[in-house]
Amino acid sequence: MVLGGTTAEYDRKFATPVVTHINQTDEEQSALEYNAHIEALETLATDLRNCLEHATDEKYKRYLAVKIDRTNQRLAQLRTEEQA
Repeated sequence: MVLGGTTAEYDRKFATPVVTHINQTDEEQSALEYNAHIEALETLATDLRNCLEHATDEKYKRYLAVKIDRTNQRLAQLRTEEQA
């Protein structure tokens, strides 16, 4: 299984926040966007891990491992920024 797309493409595909009401405050909108971004990165990491499990080419496996590591680093960075 070949995984196509970049993190930005995953953000566009999965990070679309659901509008619960029209007059959202900036804080509510920011929280929705943050949660959607986290969810998109988690989905990307899951997809990458699934691809890694089924990959046979060693070069592709190394590539996927690096992508998983970078995705996890970005998730950790976002979570740390939110707590600060």
